[in-house]
Amino acid sequence: MNIAIFGMGRVGLPLALVFAEHGQSVMGVDIDEKRVEAIRSGVMPFLEKGADALLKKHVNMSFKATTNSGEAVEKSDVIIFTLGTPVDEHVNPIFTQIESALLSIKPHLRKGQLLILRSTVSPGATEYIKRFIEKHSGFTVGKDFFLAFCPERIAEGFSIEELPEIPQIIGTMDKESAARAEAVFRTFNKKILHSDEKSAELAKIYTNMYRYINFAIANEFMMIADAHGRNIYDIIELVNRDYKRGGLKQPGLTAGPCLFKDGFFLINKIPFSELISVSWKLNESVPAYLISKIQQMKPLESAKVALLGLAFKKNLDDTRNALSFKAKKIFLAEGAQVAMHDPYVKNDPIEGVLKDADVIFIAMNHDYYRDLDPEMIKKNAKKDAIVCDIWNMLGLNKVFYKASEIGT
Repeated sequence: MNIAIFGMGRVGLPLALVFAEHGQSVMGVDIDEKRVEAIRSGVMPFLEKGADALLKKHVNMSFKATTNSGEAVEKSDVIIFTLGTPVDEHVNPIFTQIESALLSIKPHLRKGQLLILRSTVSPGATEYIKRFIEKHSGFTVGKDFFLAFCPERIAEGFSIEELPEIPQIIGTMDKESAARAEAVFRTFNKKILHSDEKSAELAKIYTNMYRYINFAIANEFMMIADAHGRNIYDIIELVNRDYKRGGLKQPGLTAGPCLFKDGFFLINKIPFSELISVSWKLNESVPAYLISKIQQMKPLESAKVALLGLAFKKNLDDTRNALSFKAKKIFLAEGAQVAMHDPYVKNDPIEGVLKDADVIFIAMNHDYYRDLDPEMIKKNAKKDAIVCDIWNMLGLNKVFYKASEIGT
C-alpha cells in the first residue's frame, strides 16, 4: 500500500513511521524544507518515544520525506491529512490549510484514491470537505473517490506505542469508504470502531473536552479550598483514597493546542455553552490566580522569578499554547525579572535560573523537577523565596511554601 501523509508534525511523522514499520510505503509531505531535510538526515524534529530508531531504520527507504506534494499524491493510493485546524478571532474553525492542500493536489488526484482526515475538526467538517472535493475535482465521494474521518487519540510523545493499541475510530458517509479506511488501519491495528462521520468528529472533540473539563473542576476546587483556607492536596487525598467513586484530578496548568481550542468547535452553534466556555476561562485564568496569591505574600516589582517548565505537557518539548508564557507576561507586567528553564526546551543550567530567586514558579510537571535535589534549590534560591508548586512536584502537599521548607 502506498500512503502519502501531509504534515510531518507530532501527529503525521509518528504515524508515517508506524505505517513504514508495518510494511507500507510512505511519503511524508511537509512545506517546511528545513524539517524535511532534518528528517531525511534521520533526525527527529521533536521528542517522541521510540521514533528515533524507527526513523533511522526506514528513512529514505520505506519512508521518504518530501516537499513535492504532487509527486506524493500521484504515487499514493491513500492520502492522509494531519494538518492544523485553528480557530479565528471569532472562534470559528479555519479550514485554510486543508483547502489549500486540496487545491494544490487537485491536478494529481485520481479515481479510486482514499483521503483520510486525521486533524481535529468541527462537527460537519468532513461533509464540508466532501462537497469541496466534489466541486473542485468532479469526483463523486463514495463512488470514484473515497473519504473518511479517522481521528488520532494518542498521548503526544507516545504515538509509536499507542497507535497499535488504541481502538481506531472510522467515520464515513458510505460503506466503501469505511471498508477502505479499515483496510488501511488494519495494517497495524485490529481494533476498529465504525461510525458515521459526524459522530466520529464529536467523539474526538468529546475525548479532549472531557479531560479539559475535569482539569477545570480540579483548578476551581483548588481556588475554593484556598478561599476556605484549606489545602487542596489534603482534600484530594480524602476524596480519592480507597474510594471506588473517587478520581478527582490534581490542579495544574492545563493547556496545549488541542485542549485550548477544541471546545470552540462545539459551542459556536449551541446556546448552552456555559460548561465548556467556563472551563476554558477557568483553566486560562490559573496563572493569573496563582500570581495574585504570590503578590499577597511578596512584592513582585524587581523580584527575580525562576519559571520552571515551558512545555504544555509533561516530559515533552512542545510549547504550543503553554500557559507558562502567559505567566511570564503577567510577571513582567508586575515589574519582575523572569528567568526560564525547561529540560526539553531551554536547558540553561538550572542553578543559574534559581540563583537568588525570590519566586520559584513550577509551571510544568516534568519528572526532572520532581527529581531535583532539595539542597540545590535551597542553596541557590533566597531562603524566603516563595515556591508556587501547583503540581506538588516537591511533595510538600502545598501549592505555596517557602524555599526553606523544602526537604524538611
